[in-house]
Amino acid sequence: MRKSRHSAPPPLTAAFDRGPAKYFHGRKEILSNFNELTERAVQAKSGTTFLIQGAPGAGKTALLEECEKMAKDQGWKTAKIDPPALWDPEALRDFLGLRKFSITGGSLQLGPKNVASAAITVELTSRTIGKILRKGKQPLLLTLDEAQTLGTTSAPPSDQTRTVTNVLKAIHNGNLNYPVILMAAGLGTTVDAFESLGISRFSGKCFVELGALSKESERAVIHDWLKKDGGAKGDPEEWIDAIAQETHGWPQHILSYVEPAGRQLDAKKKAMTTEGLNAVLEAGRVFRSRYYERRADGISRKQRRSLAKLIADVPLGEGLDKEDIMASLAQEYGPDEAKKLFRKTLHRGILHRHGGIYAVPIPSMQDWLVSNYAHIQIKSPSQTVGLLGSGGRHMGPEIGR
Repeated sequence: MRKSRHSAPPPLTAAFDRGPAKYFHGRKEILSNFNELTERAVQAKSGTTFLIQGAPGAGKTALLEECEKMAKDQGWKTAKIDPPALWDPEALRDFLGLRKFSITGGSLQLGPKNVASAAITVELTSRTIGKILRKGKQPLLLTLDEAQTLGTTSAPPSDQTRTVTNVLKAIHNGNLNYPVILMAAGLGTTVDAFESLGISRFSGKCFVELGALSKESERAVIHDWLKKDGGAKGDPEEWIDAIAQETHGWPQHILSYVEPAGRQLDAKKKAMTTEGLNAVLEAGRVFRSRYYERRADGISRKQRRSLAKLIADVPLGEGLDKEDIMASLAQEYGPDEAKKLFRKTLHRGILHRHGGIYAVPIPSMQDWLVSNYAHIQIKSPSQTVGLLGSGGRHMGPEIGR
C-alpha cells in the first residue's frame, strides 16, 4: 500500500536546514509540471531531464524530496545519485540497490567489487549504464542534488567526459526505451554545466529558475512552524508578519527564525509575547549572518570589499552585466584572477544569474555584504521592481503559486 503524500511530515535531521521540508507549501506550478512529465513519460515509455536551478537556500533539496514523494505515489522507483553514477556502472548499481559486479577484459562478470579495467572503452561503459537503467520493472526517477559540480575539473574525470555525455544524452533524449527521468538541482551555474556536457536544450516545463516563496506560501510555512511545531497559543499573525519581514520568502531564512521561535515558545509556556518576538528576531538575524559567512567562506576579506563596493550603488532588485563585473574586478586583480573570483562567487552563491544579469540573491544578504565590507548602508525602497518583485522578494517570486 502506497503512503499518502499527505502523511505526517518526516522528522528533521541534525542538519535541519537541508533535506525534506517539515512543512512544505507552494511550488504548485512546478509540481504540476513534474506530475505532467511523469504521466507523459509512462505513456511514451520515455524520459528526459528536469532541471531545477536556484540560489543557495531557495529550497531546491526540499523540492526534490517533494517530487520524489510524488513519483513514488505514482509507482515510480526513485534513487538519489551522486555524479559518479553517470560514469561508473558499479556506482550506479550501488545507488539503485543492485548486485555488485566487476568489469574485466572488456566483458561483464558477476563477482567482487573492484576497479574497472582501463581497457574498457567509453562506448562499452555507456552501454553498460544504459543496460542497467533499462532493466528495471518500474519507471525510474534519478535525483541528483548539487548538480553544478558536473562539468568541473573533477566531475567527471577527464577520461570519463564522453561517457557522461553519452549517458546524459540517452536519458535526456528518451533513448532508453523505458521511463527514466533525471531530476537535477543546483546553483545558477548548473545549466552551464549541462551545456558543457552536450545538454543545451530543455523543455520549457522541464527547466525551473527557483526563486523565493510567494507571500502566501511563506506565511503558511511560518504558521505551521509556530502552531503545529511550536504549539503557539492564540493568533500568530503578529509573529508571522514580523518574521516574514525578515525572511524575504527564502526557505533557509525561515528556518533561521523558527528555531529560536520554538525555544521562546517553550520558555513562555507557548505564549507569544512581545519580548519573546524581539528575542526571536534578534536570534534569527544572528543565524542569518552566520549563514552568509558560510556562503562567503573562501572569499578573502579584500575580495569581499571589492564585491561590496561593486554592488554598493546597485538598488535592491537590480543586477549587473557580467562584462561590468569582470571589468571592475580585472582592474584590481587582473583578468585571470578576476575570472577565478567571479566563478567562486557563483559557486558560493554570493552572486546568482537570473534573466541574464547577476545579483546578490537575497536583499538581506546584499545588505550584509555592503554594510560589513563597504561601510555603506543600503537604503531599500518600500516597493521595488524588476527582480525584486512585490514584498521585497529578490530574484523573483515563487514560480507557480
